Amino acid sequence: MDADNLHLRILGVDSEDEIAGAGGLTIRTTRGAIPVVMHAAESASRAVVCVSGAIGGFDGPAMLYPRLGLELPRKGVTVARVNYRVPNDFDQCLLDTLAALTFLKGTGHRRAAIIGHSFGGAVAINAGTLTPVATAVIAISSQLAGAHVVGDLAPKPLLLVHGTNDDILPPRSSELIYERAGEPKRLMLFEGADHRLSGQGEELFALVDEWLATRL
Repeated sequence: MDADNLHLRILGVDSEDEIAGAGGLTIRTTRGAIPVVMHAAESASRAVVCVSGAIGGFDGPAMLYPRLGLELPRKGVTVARVNYRVPNDFDQCLLDTLAALTFLKGTGHRRAAIIGHSFGGAVAINAGTLTPVATAVIAISSQLAGAHVVGDLAPKPLLLVHGTNDDILPPRSSELIYERAGEPKRLMLFEGADHRLSGQGEELFALVDEWLATRL
């Protein structure tokens, strides 16, 4: 990250209208407002931060993020689905992710996994190397650009997921990230799946849910 872009300070948090039964939040910062959909677990010390691709949004591939938000709080894990202030600006999106992690730490969450899709996969990997709050990373259909720091992630566990028919970012991107990553790491290729893993929602959720259960 460019040193000139490192500075962002949280000014406060505002509650917004509920979104599909989840709490809407806005994290106010010195660089603008970060929208968050919060699925809070009661008295949780563990959390998952979800970030999307270059255009932003809250849902992730194959509606994975809403599904996690529905299921994980029942298991004592808070889910924060984060949208970007400035989509497709890597440094700013990284700051948004770090701000969400800082907010979660301030609300009693001591450990957090970061999940990122596409552009957000590289954002998640970067964020995982920059804060001790992040203890695990999942990068789905990740781009290679920006993921060059993956070697610094170890010994935090990394799960890479990619579809073999991804015509936006080839599966070789995740394969190269895997080769450069330290242990522990896992690469899962979904045969015939596209960039958003369309039609693989159940399988993707089961994989992510099981992997998080033993690493958070």
